[in-house]
Amino acid sequence: MISDIVDIARGRMPPVFGIAGSDLEASRQAAMRAHAGGYYVRLNVFDRPGAFAQIATRMAEAGISLESIVQKGRGDTGTDKALPVTIITHETMEERIREALARVEADGHIEGRPQMIRIEKA
Repeated sequence: MISDIVDIARGRMPPVFGIAGSDLEASRQAAMRAHAGGYYVRLNVFDRPGAFAQIATRMAEAGISLESIVQKGRGDTGTDKALPVTIITHETMEERIREALARVEADGHIEGRPQMIRIEKA
């Protein structure tokens, strides 16, 4: 901070980031589909035999490894009710998870759209 005060006192105005603004180049935004990391996925899955097996198959077809799966039942719901299922994946590419979830949605074993949240590493 003292060096800034000295520069101002001497009439010097160095570039803020050490480079003149006119010399800065625009950065390219990274494609989110290329993002790699774990994912939290929440699905409302119909309580039908083979429904989750099909979901796991779609994940495997996309090369996605599952870290954990949590399903909590609500008693005797029958096949017309959807139950929340939470999936945590190991590191994968976002493009793969989006592809797998699109196929899961098309299979008709879930109610509503899948919810996905990226898990960022610190």
